[in-house]
Amino acid sequence: MNTLPRALTARFFPTPDSYNAFRHGWSVLINSTDRDNLSAAHHLLYLALSGKDWRRAFTPPSNRRKLDNGAFQGWAMFRALQTLHNQYMEQELLAPFAGLVSAQALKELRGLLPLNGNPYAFQAGQFAQGAFPFDAYKDQIQRLIQPQDGSHAG
Repeated sequence: MNTLPRALTARFFPTPDSYNAFRHGWSVLINSTDRDNLSAAHHLLYLALSGKDWRRAFTPPSNRRKLDNGAFQGWAMFRALQTLHNQYMEQELLAPFAGLVSAQALKELRGLLPLNGNPYAFQAGQFAQGAFPFDAYKDQIQRLIQPQDGSHAG
């Protein structure tokens, strides 16, 4: 699965107004001088909480000389995924969102994002022409958006 349904992204925020505040806060941040302090992990976090295909924000290195010298293993996408999954980075990840993203939302999101940030598990060619050898989100999403009592709406 490469995007999240609204029913799931709504779980990250207590109210629709808090989601709108999150989007507005990001817009203000991106248009300020503080944007220079944002890392790839912050961008990944924003896109994932918005339910978007965050992988599209990362362009794989393609320069043959750079690839030969290890650029693929140092690709920002791998580092951003590892940072997002690192519990010790939680305060740093949440700080730019100024309380609009909770630690619980980050914890839930971690469970949805792949933890395949190991660059040695992939070959650069697997990412050619915009392809990715893994989905943006894990397959367990459907069970998360079904009602807790086992009944089905609709």
